[in-house]
Amino acid sequence: MSIAENANCFFHSRRDTVPCFRAGFHFMNAPELEFTEETPFQVMKRTWQPVALSRDISIGGLASYRLFDVELIIARFATGWLAAEDACPHKGARLSRGSLHDGVLQCPYHGWQFDAEGGCTNIPSLLYPPCDKLKLSHLRNYPVQERYGMVWVQMESDPSVKLPEVPEFEDPAWTFLPGPPTLFRAGFRREIENYLDMTHFAFAHATTLGKAASPLIPEMRITVLDDGFQMDAPFPALATPHEQPGKLQSAHLRRQRCHLPNFTTIRQTFADGDERVLVHIPSPNTRTECTCFWALAVSPGFDGPPTQAQMEFAVKVLDEDRVMCENQVPAEIPLNPSRGGWGVLVTPGDTLANTFQKCFRRYLHEELADGAVARTI
Repeated sequence: MSIAENANCFFHSRRDTVPCFRAGFHFMNAPELEFTEETPFQVMKRTWQPVALSRDISIGGLASYRLFDVELIIARFATGWLAAEDACPHKGARLSRGSLHDGVLQCPYHGWQFDAEGGCTNIPSLLYPPCDKLKLSHLRNYPVQERYGMVWVQMESDPSVKLPEVPEFEDPAWTFLPGPPTLFRAGFRREIENYLDMTHFAFAHATTLGKAASPLIPEMRITVLDDGFQMDAPFPALATPHEQPGKLQSAHLRRQRCHLPNFTTIRQTFADGDERVLVHIPSPNTRTECTCFWALAVSPGFDGPPTQAQMEFAVKVLDEDRVMCENQVPAEIPLNPSRGGWGVLVTPGDTLANTFQKCFRRYLHEELADGAVARTI
């Protein structure tokens, strides 16, 4: 029995139905809320978001990044990372255009100097800088950490918020590679919905991932969880493709796990037992732009294309997705149910995307403890 046939036996559902299970989670029965487009950014500032790849910034290196419409400087000191607003407190010069030497970050405009904690240590135009002026000149910095080969920033400190655990990314037996961050001129929810969708494979990826894919929706099992949801389904492979597919295009089982608000993994299990785990995190730059940070982990002894070839393949597929996302209207999926939002002109193939949108709204509702941002309809 093939892996696809095994999957069909496992799911026990008619081909045109999508069973959905809830584990410790129920969609709210409270009055529906209407959110503004500012709501996600206000809520998500407590989450960890990637801003750079560790390998791209060497010790003494500086980089700039826009997160939630705030310009940041990312500086790598010998002792660790600094993430702060990319503006000198003196005249607003971009510190990312400055320099970092001997543990001192120096502004390019007037030479003001800062340490690894963002404290101002010297104002060259003052022979004896007053302590109170130095204190007032502290940079507005943010919590920062390095994990999974990426640098992560939290815009509002909340120690209770943790990164999702992906053991394969830190298992030395697995081959782990972060991919090149990719700018999408589309909102982060567009990218998430695209990553969850399988019915576009045969069209948007006709010569790559979808070379032997069927446009028909496979049987899916969706489990809604406290922190997101999970989908288990077979890859929609054609039973008799015109061309023999490569391993990455062939029938396999997929487990897509979305950790709200925007951290999604896909585990692929092939017929021979080989596995791959991928992650996408569309880090929001503005309301209509995001940078997709992603990575790939391959199980030991993977019998298939070399890891570098797999990365090149993934880059092509991601670029095809970018083109699709950038050519959808509007640039971001509306939060409130309306034309262009969820609940209108949907098919069974949209079930997973709709699950994300509903869970995301629930996430916003729960995070808005004071109710100051949303208003009751």
